[in-house]
Amino acid sequence: MPTYPVPNSVRDIARRAIEENQSLPISQRAAYKDEGGKRVAGTGMRTARRLVSGRVDEDQLILMRAWFARHGASDKERAQRKDRTSKASRAWRLWGGTGAISWINTTLRMIEKERAKKQNKS
Repeated sequence: MPTYPVPNSVRDIARRAIEENQSLPISQRAAYKDEGGKRVAGTGMRTARRLVSGRVDEDQLILMRAWFARHGASDKERAQRKDRTSKASRAWRLWGGTGAISWINTTLRMIEKERAKKQNKS
């Protein structure tokens, strides 16, 4: 599956969010879950690491679009994100922050247009 470049601004936001998150006690970290009696990195941390790597695939972009649609629509989470020390704010930044939304949508539209062109040539 092809991969797509992550904008430097999104990479930087995710990188800083990882650093901030890792500096906290595990009980206060965003994007961690309980698994088998242990706190382990969840999808948000895996997403942040992929963003920092500089390239993501279409499946990751689709997952991110759904995450932002779900969490961006919540008035409660929007209010919590105003406090930059909150888990909601850190989680938002682990996923690339607000700037990631337009990049995700633009990239997915480009992928869909390329796919449509290929189908029309067939």
